[in-house]
Amino acid sequence: MCVPGRRTPKNNIFRGTLARIGLILAVGSILTGLHLAGEKQQAPEDMDPAELDKILELHRTEREEVRLVLLPAVVLTKKGRPVRGLKAEDFQLFEDHVPHEIKYFGTEDQEPVSIAFLLDLSGSMRQVGKLDEAKEAIRVFVDSLRTGDRFGLIGFADDQVSWITEFTADRERFLLRLGVQEAYGQTALFDALGATPSLVDKETKGRKAIVLITDGHDNASTMNTFKAVQLARSVEVPIYTIAFASMAERLQPKGSVSPGMAILGRFSRETGGRIYGVDDPDELKEAVIGIQEELRFQYVIGYHSLRDTWDGAFRRIKVELARKGLEIRTRRGYYANP
Repeated sequence: MCVPGRRTPKNNIFRGTLARIGLILAVGSILTGLHLAGEKQQAPEDMDPAELDKILELHRTEREEVRLVLLPAVVLTKKGRPVRGLKAEDFQLFEDHVPHEIKYFGTEDQEPVSIAFLLDLSGSMRQVGKLDEAKEAIRVFVDSLRTGDRFGLIGFADDQVSWITEFTADRERFLLRLGVQEAYGQTALFDALGATPSLVDKETKGRKAIVLITDGHDNASTMNTFKAVQLARSVEVPIYTIAFASMAERLQPKGSVSPGMAILGRFSRETGGRIYGVDDPDELKEAVIGIQEELRFQYVIGYHSLRDTWDGAFRRIKVELARKGLEIRTRRGYYANP
């Protein structure tokens, strides 16, 4: 996926649908503004990959640079079901409250997905079988993935946040490593949330997501909430959270939200994901199904920022729908890095 504020890496241009889109738009802009002496200008769609690569190399030092911002988005009904069949005119897009024209619009439903399971292995997960339930949720999730999908496991406890199994399609090996994990130590949840997105972003290209499974308690983080949110939303990885309710939370009035759940919800919303609070195995299965449905069908919205200054500041993005009664979920901004 093309990252706002960066040139698309040459070696990664053709590794995914979104990278190809960014390349075509960038080359199209170059050809519009430049005359190639002695050559007939050719539409980007008609060029082969080698020719496109040559043109990018030839003009990579030009001053004019197109900044393409790409937003994977999910549209849901009130019952949480994905909505298909929408068109570009059904969306309105704003960056820092300024309307922007949608330059690219498409859908993704066939490209493989890479999912990193971020598993809370702290001591509190031993209570009332929460770790066993978490492992079962991951098994169900992995067993229902498609051929070509990949999955990895990251564990966190105390001050450790590390890969247990890096992205793989080997279910047997993955489930074997998952099965031997045990709970220990304290919970540095904010530290884990701050570190994991960049870890996943560096590890793989294409469509990806983080599925956090935790009881939401934090008693060991050195990072504050603001800094963790800042790090989490600096990369293009949505965070979906499955949060086990504590006994105290289960006794609260229906509809009330604990501070811990509110913070986890913020992480998910900022990155374009979603939070699921679960009390029993049935709700756990519903959460797994809901996340899978959202990951399977996405709209991809692309636009060019109207700003000339790329100073690292955070830019807020808002996408609205012309149709009422629908919910759109996408990341809420990006850092305008030079």
